[in-house]
Amino acid sequence: MATRQNKKIYVQVTQEINAEETRKREYNRLLEIHDNYPKYVLRADAFAGGNYEGIKTMHIADFC
Repeated sequence: MATRQNKKIYVQVTQEINAEETRKREYNRLLEIHDNYPKYVLRADAFAGGNYEGIKTMHIADFC
């Protein structure tokens, strides 16, 4: 969990997601949190970004 401009957000960081097992591990942790604060999975690979069940996915450099 991190705070950005006095707002709560959840951040999960991973090198890459290239297997179903990895995807489940990274996203399921955030899906277990049942509030409406923004949730992010930040990746270091060349993945372009997107959204998975309301969780924003982006490159870590774009987030920073």
